[in-house]
Amino acid sequence: MRDNIARFKLRFHAAVAASFFFAGVGMALGNEASLAPEMLGRWAGNARIVVSWCVQTNLPIALDIHADGTVAGKVGDAHLRNGWIESNRGLLNHAFTARSDYIIHGTLKGPIVAAEAITRPRVSIPLNVKNGVFVGSVETSGTLVGGKTNMMLSAASLALTHSH
Repeated sequence: MRDNIARFKLRFHAAVAASFFFAGVGMALGNEASLAPEMLGRWAGNARIVVSWCVQTNLPIALDIHADGTVAGKVGDAHLRNGWIESNRGLLNHAFTARSDYIIHGTLKGPIVAAEAITRPRVSIPLNVKNGVFVGSVETSGTLVGGKTNMMLSAASLALTHSH
């Protein structure tokens, strides 16, 4: 009986130590964007708006990614301000493909869909790199329920191509 308890304690302590180690490695590797030169520059494309309360179905995106990780451009009709790109995966997340390769965060100035007076203060754009194209989605700040006045605007099937 004592041997079983001792083995359990040893396994428990080893599991706790391993989880702290891997969590630290994942956090350390997941916070910096390693921007390859081919990722820099102007990217443009469209996403499909997927919320039912928005009449417009197309969301044009135009982004300028700079070497220091800052991002500027337009999301719909809004101007992206204070934008930045960062790695969205640590070592473990990358192994399990639990998150996108990168994510862009920023604030929006002006309406995202001007024709419908839809305005949101913040945006997140998770992106993967596939065959030289950024693919992902768009999510603004907002609530999960509530409709046009305060619900988050979501767009899927985003594809951004590099325009040299």
